[in-house]
Amino acid sequence: LGPFVVVHVLTLAVLQGYDFSKTRTESDVAFSAFWGILTGTVAAFLFSTMAILYYAPGAEVLPRSVFALAAVLNCILLPGWRVWYTWQRRKRGELTTRVLIAGKPARVKAVGDELGQYSRSGHEIVGCVADTSCAAAPEDGFLGSVEDLSVLTQKHGVEEVIVIGESIMHDAAKLARVVELGRCAKVHVMPGFYEAMVGNLDLYEVGGLPLIELKTRPASPWYATVKRGMDLLCAVLGLVVGLPVLLWAAVAIKRDSPGPVFYRQVRCGKDGKEFEILKLRTMHVDAEKESGPVWASKEDPRVTPLGKFLRSKRIDEIPQLWNVLKGDMSLVGPRPERPHFVNEFSAGIPLFPMRMLVKPGVTSLSHVWGRYDSTPADRLLYDLVYIGNLSLMLDIRIIIDTVKTVITGRGAQ
Repeated sequence: LGPFVVVHVLTLAVLQGYDFSKTRTESDVAFSAFWGILTGTVAAFLFSTMAILYYAPGAEVLPRSVFALAAVLNCILLPGWRVWYTWQRRKRGELTTRVLIAGKPARVKAVGDELGQYSRSGHEIVGCVADTSCAAAPEDGFLGSVEDLSVLTQKHGVEEVIVIGESIMHDAAKLARVVELGRCAKVHVMPGFYEAMVGNLDLYEVGGLPLIELKTRPASPWYATVKRGMDLLCAVLGLVVGLPVLLWAAVAIKRDSPGPVFYRQVRCGKDGKEFEILKLRTMHVDAEKESGPVWASKEDPRVTPLGKFLRSKRIDEIPQLWNVLKGDMSLVGPRPERPHFVNEFSAGIPLFPMRMLVKPGVTSLSHVWGRYDSTPADRLLYDLVYIGNLSLMLDIRIIIDTVKTVITGRGAQ
């Protein structure tokens, strides 16, 4: 009986039989329960039969009729109970999701009416916002424009925003507001022709509408935990293996130019939290005393002759492994920028703050694939590609490419 129960629990879990989230309708939970029980019964029968044949020959086997009867009863009773339970929760208002729709007024009204007719989706249409500042009157169901999204979301307790129309997704300033909104509400986008042709999209259906979830915080707890473990292991090994190189670099820096061996500077980390980064000094002391913060260039006169070599081989980055141990940084992630440049670039590049959704890294996609003279916008593109495709395999690939870059001396610095 024990294995029978365990197998059923596992199959129900795999087939989302215990998922009672707001987005699931009565038919969804019934379908999951039905297939979970059916699959579990077949698996339990095969498991018990094989166990008896190989480990307990001659033992009594339950008749097939018992398995068949259990399957029939469970396939009727469990889905029925799940449907009743979901229906009761819906009656109490526990499964209602407050939704705001954004896009062109005509299209927004049509989609709002369509969702309103699909009552079992559990979506309560709070209102609509237009993709321009010329929104319709409040009595027409429009609460404002895209510029007011964050305020309206908090004011009306919105849990989900549906974005319709390419005009928003292809406008950097408007898209930035949508991305920012993703921190406090779930955002779904109705795909245009381009997105529909790309393929491999994580589709989400509401009332027959195909939507794509805009994942502004895509890292799962599993990924974050494994990545943190990999960061700690590699940081410790890197510091131990790199200790002789650091000692040599310390002596060389002292001989090359007057000043300290290490260089500390304030950078912006995850969610804009400031921290002090640690690097080997590659510039002359007080290099920005008169000029103020200056964006690095390929032939930067502030860099010492030795500093050029240390940068080309990434040796100056080794002390940042200490920042990785402290938890301020990760091995792989967007390179951390100084607060001055974060403010400057955010004003001119609306999506720039999105790179701070994850921890900054010692190395990054722009580091290994980009060029030294890449513009901030170019580097942002690499960072957004990385953030949108977070995976351990991508992290490992970037680390391997970083090793190649160190050997060849190519890439951004």
